[in-house]
Amino acid sequence: MKHSTSMKSMPVYERINVVVSLALVGLALYFVLAFPVDQLSFNLFGSPVGLASSWRWLMIILLTGLAMAGADAVMELQPALVSRRLGNRAAFWTLPGLVIIFATQTLGLTPDPITWAVSLILIGVLLWLTLLAQFLQGSSEAGGWSGWWQQVIGYGLAAGLFILIFYTRQRTVLSASAVFLVSLGVALPLLRAMSVASPSRIWLLALVISAGLAQITWALNYWRAAPLQTGLLLVLVLYTLIGLTQQYLLNTLTRRAVWEFGLVAAVVIGLIIYV
Repeated sequence: MKHSTSMKSMPVYERINVVVSLALVGLALYFVLAFPVDQLSFNLFGSPVGLASSWRWLMIILLTGLAMAGADAVMELQPALVSRRLGNRAAFWTLPGLVIIFATQTLGLTPDPITWAVSLILIGVLLWLTLLAQFLQGSSEAGGWSGWWQQVIGYGLAAGLFILIFYTRQRTVLSASAVFLVSLGVALPLLRAMSVASPSRIWLLALVISAGLAQITWALNYWRAAPLQTGLLLVLVLYTLIGLTQQYLLNTLTRRAVWEFGLVAAVVIGLIIYV
């Protein structure tokens, strides 16, 4: 019986290995290849925006798309997936995509080749575990470590990317848009994992949460605080909104739960601002 179960799970591990291997090769090429230096200029919501090295951004988009397509290929092997509609499947794409984006923005900060190689391996481990956790979460009877791993990797990626966004001090139209996309990428899988609600309802709630984070980013850009403070503050807001929304979807949202989330948020906000 154990042998049969092991053989049945082999294609899943093999497919995850292929996706991770391709992603790591792509990341290595991203840092090794010499991209032409150019400037891409365009208008976004009526504001002029310029991006340096558009070829690097194109490579980031391709690598992110590769990770997302790989996640979808892994989920095709999950026979217990409740719904195979595009809206539900897309919730499994975002965390692997955010892992790749985080890697492209941080691996270049390593001080030497050995640290870079070790960091690249760690990124591969994170991506491998994320793909496996999402495969397990595709079952209606999911449990165990996969749920808390999604929470850890989701909020961890959000914290790292939020801090990087504020560190670059980009125009508000860019930083708010980036925060919106990161928040959406975290909110979708976490809300889907905690509820059997329809994909359209989960998407709507995730979009509302992300829009709220983007509006807060607009205000925080006028607050000359350290990127660490603003990034952690946004993560706290994201955690609170997702937590309350999860309670709502599970029909367990009570006045006591709202007070508990509010009290914890107030205490942590105080620590972030004054410590």
